[in-house]
Amino acid sequence: MANITHRELAARLVIDAALRGMDGTVSGQLPVSPTVLTDESARVLGMPTGTTALHYQIGERGVFFDIAGSRIAVWYSGADADRAPAHLDAELKRAYPQAKQVKDEPHPEESSQRVRLYDVKLGQGRMANVEVSYSKPGERTPKFGVQIVALAIKN
Repeated sequence: MANITHRELAARLVIDAALRGMDGTVSGQLPVSPTVLTDESARVLGMPTGTTALHYQIGERGVFFDIAGSRIAVWYSGADADRAPAHLDAELKRAYPQAKQVKDEPHPEESSQRVRLYDVKLGQGRMANVEVSYSKPGERTPKFGVQIVALAIKN
């Protein structure tokens, strides 16, 4: 098993797989191999079917990665999810110094969560919206999720 935490893997999936995949600069390999979920497995887990859904197992829990067109989602619960927002923020700013946080506020649909939004310029006329949902401090089973949407920049 790879020596990586859930928050480290989630950040690498967001930055190295999703964002760098969108801007065409992917390099290297993740230290954990995924399991591709069938539509039936995804349905049982409450995930959308007809997408490319992956599960990266770490210990007893894992991190999910789902691709549907120009949208990519990364999420997990428990483990170190309470420390994931700060870790992702630091790693995102290191990888994309021009990344701009545009909001951090209560989640509009989940009272136990907050939502943070970043705009990330990717180059070649592209950008991404990175929406981070995370549990408020003190939640019994913290949750962490990220949705990344690729966009074209119009001049």
